[in-house]
Order: sequence, then C-alpha cells, then structure tokens
Amino acid sequence: MEGIRTFIESVMAELGYGGIFLAAVVEVVFPPLPSDLLIPAAGVATAGGILRPEGVVLAATGGTVAGALILYALGRGAGEPVARRWIRRYGRWIGIREAEMDRSLRLFRRYGAPLLLFAHLIPGLRSGIAIPAGMSGMPLLPFSGWTALGAAMRATLQTAAGMLLVLHPLLLLSILFLIGAIIPMGLAIRALARRRPGDRPPGL
Repeated sequence: MEGIRTFIESVMAELGYGGIFLAAVVEVVFPPLPSDLLIPAAGVATAGGILRPEGVVLAATGGTVAGALILYALGRGAGEPVARRWIRRYGRWIGIREAEMDRSLRLFRRYGAPLLLFAHLIPGLRSGIAIPAGMSGMPLLPFSGWTALGAAMRATLQTAAGMLLVLHPLLLLSILFLIGAIIPMGLAIRALARRRPGDRPPGL
C-alpha cells in the first residue's frame, strides 16, 4: 500500500491542478477516459500533503464544467438536426449514441435542470446530458450553475474517498455505500426514460 501511495503521489505531483482540470475536460467530451479513478487518486495525494483538497475539487469541477459547455454549445448552437447528424457520425468515438441521447433528452424534458445534479453522479449520463440541455434551449447561466454544483458534489465525494483510503480505510466503506446507493437511482431514471411522457418544458 505504501508503494502504491508513493507512486500515486508522484503522478499527482507531476499532473498538478492543471492536469486534473484538463483530464476532467477530456473525460466529459471523451467519456472512455476514466477520471473516476483520477480524482480519488488526487484525494490520496491530498492526504500526503502533495495537493490541497479544495484545489482538487475546484480543478475537477472547473474542468467538468468546461467540458460540459463544449457539448452544450454543440446542442444549443448547431441545433437538433445538425447535432443528431454529428452524433450519428462521431458519437461512437465519444461514447454517445443517438438512442442514448434521445433517452437523455426525454429525461431532461421531464425532470428539467435538477437532473444535472444527479447526472454527474451516474456514469454515462454526465456526458450525455449536456447536448440535450443545449438542444432544449436551457439558458447558459442556469446550465453552468447546475452543472457546477453537480460536478462539485461528485469531485468532493471522490476526493474524500481517496483521502479516507489513506487516513481512515474503514470509513471508506461509508463513502462506497453512498456511491453505491446512486446505482439504483440511475437504473430507475433510465427506466423512466423509456416511457413517453409529454414534452414538458424543463424546470429552470
């Protein structure tokens, strides 16, 4: 464990906050990059005094918002027909299929802006919700605010998990339990997305 910790701390020292920011940007635009491993690793480095926890959370949150804004701009600026053509052509390279985008669009139109909070806690949905938000015409400021809040929640949980892994390994079980509790919620939301509710304007 000590050798693994030393290796993680050396990698995080090289990456720094800028590396965490860029990784979070790329993870949103290109979901196959596993930042779900990077941020807890940064949490391990904070326990060793290499990084500051608030710096990690800010860098990860800022990168997630920046990446989400790229996809939001695609949905808002290009419009639905162009966005759909783009997803059909390039979606497989970033892990977003048109069927998944349709489910996210139905979810967003049903539940509105608060969905952005939980989207960042559900793998696969955090990248797939930004384009539908733009396509639905959600204003930029509310989108950025809700996205930042959801991203900060996720970054805080993951950073805390990394710190607890080093400082209090037994307490990490409580964090894992909380994260695991999100899975049934995600499955329920995906099940609801397959229904065909009326198009209701998103609650902003």
